[in-house]
Formats: sequence, structure tokens, C-alpha cells
Amino acid sequence: MVKIRLTPLSAGEFCREFYRPGVVSLSRILWGSVGGGLLLAVVAVFSEFSGVGVLYPPLAASCFIGTTCVYLPVAQPKNVIVGHFISTVGGLLGVWGGQALFGGMALEVAVKLGLAVLLASVFMQILDADHPPAAATAAIPAILPIPADPLTLPLHMAWGGVVTVLFGMAWNRVWFKKTPGKADAAITGCLMDMDRPEFTGLVICTLGFLLMCLRPWSGGAYGCGLVYCFWPYITLQRLAS
Repeated sequence: MVKIRLTPLSAGEFCREFYRPGVVSLSRILWGSVGGGLLLAVVAVFSEFSGVGVLYPPLAASCFIGTTCVYLPVAQPKNVIVGHFISTVGGLLGVWGGQALFGGMALEVAVKLGLAVLLASVFMQILDADHPPAAATAAIPAILPIPADPLTLPLHMAWGGVVTVLFGMAWNRVWFKKTPGKADAAITGCLMDMDRPEFTGLVICTLGFLLMCLRPWSGGAYGCGLVYCFWPYITLQRLAS
């Protein structure tokens, strides 16, 4: 049943009861919608400014989830960053597989799309990083030109995921007492409660994000950022309690 709560904005409306899918509330409509649009604009500004090319459509969906569905597990930092990273890998492998099996044939695109999403789904589930928008990240390379070299595109998408997570957390923090995190998290008191591996991974990814932003001035810093951003799918996993 859909709940409707169209009253003046108040802190009480930014709770699970009124700020989740299935609830029509003024807080979610206004704050979530403005936040989603603003967040994608921030991603685009950073991408253009730094020359780090990303796929905007799937990140747009992540921006929506990060501002209007913040209580869902798929909105957690690990899911966003690792999901986009590993789905890009799956998508590119699917493209190469489709070309190898059906290159030049009528079924080539269909096979590419199928393999891309299949592999992305497998990888996301293995790494416990389910993030639905990342399925689009996997599919796009099968049908459209990509904005970066295939070897660096997964890292660029991890970078885009970091932008989405960081600015989404900052935006939500304005109204939420604390951006919704995990109830049994080991790290508390920051912008979002997280497990230790996830918190450590987010710190590493943030450093990688900052280094990659220096691409117009320092190729070496950008390269170091690529190495640091390579850690999302490793460090954010359940490596330690």
C-alpha cells in the first residue's frame, strides 16, 4: 500500500517510515529529486573538469538511488562503487566474447548484450555488490562508444561511483541525522555507519578519486589514482572484521 504524506518538510519525515520506495512524501519528492539531479550534475562537472570519462546513464540511476532510496542495501557505498567497477569488467568481457563468437553476424549485438549482463550479474553476486544500475554499465559498451580505454574504463566507473557516494552522503547529511548505514556496523560516528573493510575501502577510493582528478596537470598522479581505485572490489569486501 502506498503511503501519502504531503506536509511541510520536517526532520521527522526523513526516516524509514516516510523516506523509502512506496511512500509519497514531500520530503522525498523535493529533497530526493533535487538531490538526484544535482548529484548527476556534480558527477558531470568533475568528469569534464578532470577528463575522466564515465558512462552517465547508469550513474544517473545511482544518483536517484543515492538520494531517494537511501535505506535500500543497493545504496550502500560498496554496492555502488564495486557494482559499477565489476559490471564494467563483465560488460567488456561480454563484448569481447560476443565478437569472438558471432563477429559480423546478425546476432552479434544480442549476444554481446546477453553476455555482458550475465557476467555482470554473476560478478556482482559473487562479490556481494548488487547494484541494479550497474547492469546498464555492463550493457552500454555492447552498443555505444565508450568514453575511455577499455583497460581504464572499469576504474573510471569506480571513480564515478566514488563521486556519487561522497556527494550523496554529504547531501543526505543535511536532513538525516546520519546517512542510513548498517545497523550492526563496526565504524560509527562518521557520515554513515559502515563495516571496517567498507570504511577502509571508501577512504582508499576517495584518495584514488582525488589523484585521478589531477589528470589535467599530472599524469603520474592520475596513474597512482588508477592503482588506488583498483582496490574497490578488493578492499571493500569482507576481508576482515
